[in-house]
Amino acid sequence: MRPPGVNLTRVSSVTSSQRNAATVRRMNAPAVHVWWARLSQVHGSLDAATARLLAPAEQTRAAAYRTSDDRLRFQLGVAVTRLVLAAELQCAPDGVRLDRTCPDCDQPHGKVRVTGPRTGWELSISHSGDLVGVAVGTVAPLGLDVEQVRAVEMESMAPLVLTPSEQRQLTSTADFIRYWTRKEAVVKSTGDGLRQPLNLVTVTAPSEPARVVGWTGREQVAAGIGLYDLADRPGHSASLAILSTDDLTIVEHDAEPLLQAWTHR
Repeated sequence: MRPPGVNLTRVSSVTSSQRNAATVRRMNAPAVHVWWARLSQVHGSLDAATARLLAPAEQTRAAAYRTSDDRLRFQLGVAVTRLVLAAELQCAPDGVRLDRTCPDCDQPHGKVRVTGPRTGWELSISHSGDLVGVAVGTVAPLGLDVEQVRAVEMESMAPLVLTPSEQRQLTSTADFIRYWTRKEAVVKSTGDGLRQPLNLVTVTAPSEPARVVGWTGREQVAAGIGLYDLADRPGHSASLAILSTDDLTIVEHDAEPLLQAWTHR
């Protein structure tokens, strides 16, 4: 079941880079496009090609990651963001300016924003396990979260993420991860991120269509958030939140043709 007013389409079998680029150029409101890349797609030439898309400060940040997988997740997120927006803005990828300044401490780890002469684009990047996702659109601020379904220390984690009523309904690790992705998408859409406790946000049960039920102390904000579960992917759960309850089209894309086209240019 999907919430009324939502047209959710998964585009996962783009067969040529040319068709993929055309898909990017057709982007317009009221739509949000979510692009997915996989670490398992990355090989030597693709690693090197996507690394060229990082600005100097981003290269420094990438080099600071402790593991190669963490570095690649960050790198793929930046690469897909720049390639998608470059096609839409009709500029070179290095002409896409991204800002991550945290409003609290001025360090470059805040919500990603597009800056420059053509603003108005909203985006959110998320990665976990094998998946890297980039959501882009012009409708309203948005938040994307993907989590790998994995073993979780439920006894200690559940009180930090779930309300008491949600804890009573919890039946599985997969359900806990679904709660998590929905709630983190919500706090990312508002720009708060994990500075806001997830257990203050109430969402519908995983077996029900995604919806924000309430937010302690921020009820008016909660009423204006649209929340959607994205297409299932093996071993992962993903959700999208947007600061709008208007009708919305969500289109999901495989980013591999876009990345391969860049690698072989």
